[in-house]
Amino acid sequence: MRTLCILVLAVVAGCCVGAEPTWNPADAVKEAEQDIRTGHIKFYWAGSIASRPVGVPIEMAKKYPKADAGVGCVTNDIPLRKRQEEYARRYNEKIFAYITQKH
Repeated sequence: MRTLCILVLAVVAGCCVGAEPTWNPADAVKEAEQDIRTGHIKFYWAGSIASRPVGVPIEMAKKYPKADAGVGCVTNDIPLRKRQEEYARRYNEKIFAYITQKH
């Protein structure tokens, strides 16, 4: 029973960690293409006090679910924030191009 409990905890922890983006800007377009294929359209928002959808009109982004790409001012890791914002920009631009082309 203990082994089963440990196994379940390991699987749950792996799922939680695996769900987080890598924040490698090179992966953003791949994620966007996957989300387009599966129909899970969203826009990444970033910023400290006033978050915003990076690289797309706010009125368009408000129509879709929000994803967090570094919202809030709880980190001093500036390189991480820059990667998150670039990731969000590339992802959002791909999604925006798909939406505007589709309609």
